[in-house]
Amino acid sequence: MKKTWVSVLATTALTLSMSSVYAQPSHAAKPDNQTAATAPALESAFTSAAKEFGVPKELLMAISYSESRWQIAPEEAHTLAEPDKNNGKGLMHLGDNSFKKSLSDAAKALGVTKKQLEDDVQLNIRGGAYLLAKAQKDLGKSLTTNVNDWYEAVASFEGAKDKDGAALFADEVYRVLKEGTALAIEGGTLTLDPNQAIAPSKGSYAGLTYGGTSYGLTPDYSGAIWNPASTSNYAVATRPTSNPINSVIIHDTEGSYSGTISWFKDPAAQVSAHYVVRSSDGQITQMVQDKDIAWHARSFNTNGIGIEHEGYAAQTGWYTDAMYTQSAALTRALCLKYNIPMDRDHIMGHSELWGNDHTDPGVNWDWNKYMSKVTGVTKNYAAVLVDNTDPASGFTLGGPSAYWHPTAGYGIHNQMTYTKGNGTNPISNFATWKPKIPTAGNYQVKVFIPSNFAATTNAKYEIHYNGGVITKTISQVAYSNQWVSLGTYNFAAGSVGYVMLGDNTGDTTYVGVDGMRFIAQ
Repeated sequence: MKKTWVSVLATTALTLSMSSVYAQPSHAAKPDNQTAATAPALESAFTSAAKEFGVPKELLMAISYSESRWQIAPEEAHTLAEPDKNNGKGLMHLGDNSFKKSLSDAAKALGVTKKQLEDDVQLNIRGGAYLLAKAQKDLGKSLTTNVNDWYEAVASFEGAKDKDGAALFADEVYRVLKEGTALAIEGGTLTLDPNQAIAPSKGSYAGLTYGGTSYGLTPDYSGAIWNPASTSNYAVATRPTSNPINSVIIHDTEGSYSGTISWFKDPAAQVSAHYVVRSSDGQITQMVQDKDIAWHARSFNTNGIGIEHEGYAAQTGWYTDAMYTQSAALTRALCLKYNIPMDRDHIMGHSELWGNDHTDPGVNWDWNKYMSKVTGVTKNYAAVLVDNTDPASGFTLGGPSAYWHPTAGYGIHNQMTYTKGNGTNPISNFATWKPKIPTAGNYQVKVFIPSNFAATTNAKYEIHYNGGVITKTISQVAYSNQWVSLGTYNFAAGSVGYVMLGDNTGDTTYVGVDGMRFIAQ
């Protein structure tokens, strides 16, 4: 027999906490935060590697900053966030893919395993220094201390498939060298001083300007540069005639702007997005026509437009004002063109989509800033997701664990949980969604009903809000992969209000449990 609600509730914790340990850039510095190593240790690693392989230290640092912002997220971020576009690892973003084997080549040269090169910060930096020096030698050039002589070697670092992509990366590295940058981390600040004398000798890249190649088409959005993805990485369609376009999906690249563009041009990638936005200035590249179906969000590919933003879900410093401004202008134009409502039901992050298991754009994405730029209206645009896969979001299960069944392949983050109704007996098993409300106000509560293991006609959602308690009964069997509104209620800031669903359905069929959104109104 199942336990009763009262006896279980006494021993069930309703919330868990999660603390952030990611490093901050100097413009929003929290020196006690952690990155891959302390500032002195990283400084020493760059100095040592540069001396060992005869490369300019500042150039090595600029390449690393362009690839990783000198940050490595905790291991769990790598497993939950969107997979890296080029399989790059570490501060130097070394990886093996179909167009370059930088990880294997460096590991072999240094006499270490690929795993060691991925995980050891000093080895990773040494690997990057080795590859940079090798590229310079392969060009028949000396290992000079003048960074302006290394442009062509830098251009080859990511293994871009064309000269446009190679120059795009090199130009970004030399921008960082010229403007300088800094990152406050444990033990101090890692600094790259600005150098106004930067004027690289571009050699075979002289006169090449990114965006100067037409590739036979013009972009759908006038503010974008057209640079097509491989035809192996998307499906040709005639949208919106063939399929309505009704959503804009916000992603992060988990890699550099140039590396992502190169990856989408690689037939082996089997992924793409319609647009890619650069961090430093918001430059936009369109890679798939709006009419075609890019492969970026599984269940939302057919009707969505995907926008990739340079950066990492678990890192800071990537989402700049320029990026927000240019991306928001693009999203606004798309919404106006295709009659997409400018709200958080139709402009969503990858992490908010059913049938997907990614976390981008992550906690550092400022939805209030972004949506205010899209709509022109400043207000609270929070959409708090509490999901069964993430206890830290405020989700808990109560009752005997033997009666709860997590099931992959359905729902938000591609996993749902179910139990069975307890007939006419008191509540035994129950789920609780307890959101962290950022700002007090009215929030619409929406529950996701997956396509399977949600068959009861009498799911009783008990909503505890700022002012009372109300029960809403939903027939789960009437919905399939749909967000269902439970109404709009006032919630206090913090983790005060919550929603509870018990197995007191009056039947013994499946009771599905998945994500719940609290959307500011």
